[in-house]
Amino acid sequence: MKLTTKGQYAIQAMIDIAIHCTKASHPISLREIAQNQSIPLPFLEQIAIQLRRAGLVKSTRGPSGGYVLSKDKKQISLADIIQAVEGPINVSPNTENRFEVTHELWQKLNRNIFTMLKSITLEDLYYDSISYKASKENQAYVQ
Repeated sequence: MKLTTKGQYAIQAMIDIAIHCTKASHPISLREIAQNQSIPLPFLEQIAIQLRRAGLVKSTRGPSGGYVLSKDKKQISLADIIQAVEGPINVSPNTENRFEVTHELWQKLNRNIFTMLKSITLEDLYYDSISYKASKENQAYVQ
C-alpha cells in the first residue's frame, strides 16, 4: 500500500478543518485550506468533493461558506479519510496466482493495517498537530 499525494493532502485538509472548527464557529474556505497547507486549489476541490460524498465534511455555499466537519473529531478515523479518497485499503499484490500461504499473509496484513488506521482518530491527529506546532515555536534556532 502506498499513500498517494491525494491521500496525504486529504489528511492535511481534514486536520486543518479540525483546527479551524475548534477555533471558530464558521466554515473554512478551500482557498484558506489550500493556502495553509500548500495544496493546489483545483486538486483540493476534487478531494473536498470526495470527503463530502463520504460524509466526513459538510459544505456551505456563499461568501461566508466553506467546510466544517460533519462529525466529531473522535468519530473520524484515519482509515475513513484514506478510504474516502483512495478507495479500499489493500496491500495485496495484484496477481492472479493465489498461492494459499501468501494469500493468507496478505489478508492478515490488510486486517492489521486497517485496524491500526481505524484506531487513529482525527482528534489524535489534531492534538499531534497542535503539540508539534507548539514544540516547533518553542525551539531555539542556533546558527
